[in-house]
Amino acid sequence: MSSTEWVERLSPDDLSVLEGVRDEWIKYGLSTAPTDRAKAQAAAAQAYKSAGLNPPKIFIWLKSPWAGNTVMKLLDSDLEWPWELNTAQLEVWDAVWKQLLPMMEAQIGEEQWKEVRRKARAEATKKIVDRHGVAIEKQVKDAFAEGLGLYIWKYLRRYSGPQMYSRLRTTAEEAVKTNIEGKLSAIAADQTYHELVQAVHQQVWSFVAEPLRQQVPSMGGVLAGPQKWENGYGQHDAGWLSYYDFVKRIGVKGTEPLQGLQDLARTAGWFWPYEKVCVLTERPTHLERDNRRRLHGETRMAMRFGDNWGVFAWHGVLVPPYVVLLPEPLTFDLIESEPNVEVRRVLIERFGLDKYLREGRVAKVHEDQCGILYRMQSQLDEPILVVRVMNSTPEPDGTIKEYFLRVPPTMQRARQAVAWTFGLTEEEYQPLVET
Repeated sequence: MSSTEWVERLSPDDLSVLEGVRDEWIKYGLSTAPTDRAKAQAAAAQAYKSAGLNPPKIFIWLKSPWAGNTVMKLLDSDLEWPWELNTAQLEVWDAVWKQLLPMMEAQIGEEQWKEVRRKARAEATKKIVDRHGVAIEKQVKDAFAEGLGLYIWKYLRRYSGPQMYSRLRTTAEEAVKTNIEGKLSAIAADQTYHELVQAVHQQVWSFVAEPLRQQVPSMGGVLAGPQKWENGYGQHDAGWLSYYDFVKRIGVKGTEPLQGLQDLARTAGWFWPYEKVCVLTERPTHLERDNRRRLHGETRMAMRFGDNWGVFAWHGVLVPPYVVLLPEPLTFDLIESEPNVEVRRVLIERFGLDKYLREGRVAKVHEDQCGILYRMQSQLDEPILVVRVMNSTPEPDGTIKEYFLRVPPTMQRARQAVAWTFGLTEEEYQPLVET
């Protein structure tokens, strides 16, 4: 590719490239393809080098952002024993130390590792003998594994070093900004931002990653507490990374320092880089969206990961599992008992607004030739106002369909409410008189 010294305006060819880059990065951001771990680790190593750091000695792989965040919480904690963890957290604890087990001899040396194992075996045997009076082999093995896990986690906390994401991103991005300064006009940069970055960001971050980010910190028990976001988002960093990829493709030189982070976004999910350890996660295995590109799953999780963690969503609204799975028939009383306003609105949608109104305490507000305006009071939400209208054209069997249209709680008259559904004022709304 020839070098471009100055871009005043994006040419038709540049805009064609922009469209391709946009589609490509949206695809990366929404990908559910299997993660190529080798490529991801190579990309992470390159990102470290671009920040002036040695590549990490240890890579830890988890299957979901929640699991990765759990590792971060565990590394930050002073937890000595894992028995205070809940079942899902304990699974992450075990997954990490078992993953590191084959690496420990190379990490600390053969002789030291033999001594660690000998000591853990002796302590396990003593523990079981003290408890039962005899060394029950199955229980000794379990206690031995428990001791190795404790050792590996203590080692990992000492060894990992400080978190490094800010340095990885800031060092690389600042270097690139310096390299390309004066090569794009403000007009070209602004057009690229609006037509590329915003489009990718909306689909990948706003509609997918941000709802996910709301669910990831959900930690119970000893890991509950303030959330730190010293991590990269891998494929969900598609928005800001797409800008520099496009700049490179139209011939602007100097974006090389970001190559590692870009390649990581092309191959993996969220990640937590430490000085000597990098926690990486895989991409989701399943993703569903509605026709407005929002997370939406009508019979299952809208987004699921390989460890079966994920999120339930209904047209972009995060909901508890029961809202989608509905183990029991949905009832008016169940809807009324739901304290979350957004979730209750989803339940009403699933139940049917007309049915909900018929089972509730509804008062007629106003009636005219345009329809009937009803109000239903709610203790937990603003009043529900709907206007009942009749279809002007009979069905083939001669019946007339009625519709209930939800309108803002400020509506006072039926004509005003119907006009609002057309984006008109009451004075502007003049329906044709039918003959």
